[in-house]
Amino acid sequence: MSRQTPNPKMAIWEQVKETDKDFTKTAQLDGRPVTSINTLYMVQRATEQFGPLGKGWGYEVLVDRFDRGAPIMAKDGATVLDYEQMHTMQIKLWYVHGGKRNQITHYGHTPYVRKSQYGPYTDFDAPKKSLSDAIKKCLSMLGFCADVYLGMFEDETYLEGLNLKKALEEAGESGADQVLTEAKKEYSDWLKGQISAIEACPNERALTLITKQVVQSARAKALVVKVNPDNIETRINEAADARRAVLNPITTTAEA
Repeated sequence: MSRQTPNPKMAIWEQVKETDKDFTKTAQLDGRPVTSINTLYMVQRATEQFGPLGKGWGYEVLVDRFDRGAPIMAKDGATVLDYEQMHTMQIKLWYVHGGKRNQITHYGHTPYVRKSQYGPYTDFDAPKKSLSDAIKKCLSMLGFCADVYLGMFEDETYLEGLNLKKALEEAGESGADQVLTEAKKEYSDWLKGQISAIEACPNERALTLITKQVVQSARAKALVVKVNPDNIETRINEAADARRAVLNPITTTAEA
């Protein structure tokens, strides 16, 4: 099988797309997980890629304004205490790549005056937060921390892969083999449990559903621990076929 030729247009993206979990925070927002990235971490990644801020890359503020929003009402529901305000900043981020200066334009937003349980609240750090937001949005357009913005931090298997990659890097050449061996052992134990579940399926409908889910997860996890996913899928399908023969021996015999 021939290897896929790398796309030169994706060179920057491929180099900066992965995010170190240590520089992220995940919180629940409206019932869903939202991962935020440390701003200085993204500045560090940009500096590694382009050079020092102000020399290899930088930004220019184009718009810096406050926009009035909805009224903040008093408890009587009739008196207007204040109006919500949103701070908006637009920047032009430039960077030098291949000897040429390029640029990206994007926005950052932060609530400046908003309603709280105690009444109107003012965030005097809003301009600073909007600038951070705008810088991160511009860098994300180049692929910086793309795995977070693409929602991959909500994928447990992807995070396992990041953890293993970091563990291998920290272990160095002397300890990498042991780390990978332990990871393969954990994967093997997990796979045995999944196959046991397949072997205990009560009916064909459940068997089909569970087999599909196990194959999908097993293939993804196999790539993480550097195991051939095709061999794993074959093993799972063999277990599913054996269980299907037990559940419906007449149909299975006729098909054979």
